[in-house]
Amino acid sequence: MSRFGTVVLLLCLAAPVPVAARTSAAAELPACAANICDLTLKDAIGLALTRNRPLLNSRLDREAQRFSLKVAEDRWSPRVTVGPFASRDRRDYKAGVGARTMLRVPTGGAFALGWDETLSRRFDGAGSQTFSFSQPLLKGAWAGIDSATVRQARLEERNNGLAFRRTAADLVVAVIGAYRALIGAIRQVEIGEASLQRAREQLDATRALIGAGAVAEREAGRSEAAIANRELAAVRARNRLEAAQFALIDILELDSRIRIRPLETLKAGPRDAAFAPTLEDVLQQRADYLQAGLRVEIARIALTVARNNLLPDLALSFQWTHNDTGRTDSLVRMDATVPLNDRAPALAHLRARNALRKAERNVVELRASIATALRQAVNDVEVGLRLAELARGARALAERNLAVEEAKFGQGLSSTFEVASSGEELVRAEQAEADAIVSYLDALTRLDRTAGRTLDRWDVRLESAAP
Repeated sequence: MSRFGTVVLLLCLAAPVPVAARTSAAAELPACAANICDLTLKDAIGLALTRNRPLLNSRLDREAQRFSLKVAEDRWSPRVTVGPFASRDRRDYKAGVGARTMLRVPTGGAFALGWDETLSRRFDGAGSQTFSFSQPLLKGAWAGIDSATVRQARLEERNNGLAFRRTAADLVVAVIGAYRALIGAIRQVEIGEASLQRAREQLDATRALIGAGAVAEREAGRSEAAIANRELAAVRARNRLEAAQFALIDILELDSRIRIRPLETLKAGPRDAAFAPTLEDVLQQRADYLQAGLRVEIARIALTVARNNLLPDLALSFQWTHNDTGRTDSLVRMDATVPLNDRAPALAHLRARNALRKAERNVVELRASIATALRQAVNDVEVGLRLAELARGARALAERNLAVEEAKFGQGLSSTFEVASSGEELVRAEQAEADAIVSYLDALTRLDRTAGRTLDRWDVRLESAAP
């Protein structure tokens, strides 16, 4: 074997072998007793991030995406191939091996080393070594063009990372909505059960007054009708609670027999001082806006490549060959290819130019859309807080009104109709307060989502989302 062949084989043996990345996510269930799990909202978010199957699938996609970037960045790494062969016919038996090493350079050119060694039964063998270099001078030439695919791959990787962050943020928002819907459903059941209990106590009081001759017998019928209506409402509330349980369980990928007991209650807390961010701060946080900017950069690179493809194909090449007989040959060659009727490059250039214009317009349109959505989200938070405060006051007034009516009924100054009407007003006021608080909290969540700070708000760190 020649010295050159030995060097090529050593290069082949030293070439790195890519190893597939492996990840394992330990999705632990919360501590549960008798299929009842106590969860805070942050616990539910953490559970979803480790168990939600669509998000786990997205993590697998991220592994492939990051590896594809490594493949693209290997563009200027040496490529080594080995090709052994063997053949036999009636006259002779031949066997040999060949090796090739190719190295691209950022100017668009490429160096190549080749070695071939053939052995036969009838002859001692023959071998040759080849060294060549080729460099385009117009089409496909120079660093800005040859590095285009690598730069695009890096931008795509950043884009994929931002897309994964959006997927995770959407999951967090879904968990928050389902968790609060569950709290709201529990509150509605509590309201319904308390209303039913008041109606039963009112029936007992009515029967006592009937027995004392203070009220007419017909008053008991009205109380019984009120109980029937509230039992119906209580059953509907419990059904909505079951639906809310299943919705959250589905997101968390838990067994359908498990029931979640939220450890948080409905509470309209005060806003923080920085609840309304500036538009510029939002644009730096919004993944979709950052993705739109990356798409502009990708389109700009594509236009540069398309413009370069309009040039003629002019290339300079050099080749040196040496064989075992001692003969050495060298060759310098200039090749030019000028298409005369090929409109495909012009069409590709037109499409790349239009794609860049569309991408730039999309950025402008998205910026305006985000500005509008931000103002709307801030307004929803302010209005939601005001509505929650008003609903709290209305509920307090309804409680006092019911207490007055019950006191008057005990003195024979009111009827079961007025008491039942006041009870219904209290139920509506309590339900309205619960709905107002949920709406206010949902408005805060929408503001965080609009501002692109959902993950930061809940202290979620996604290593797989890092560009």
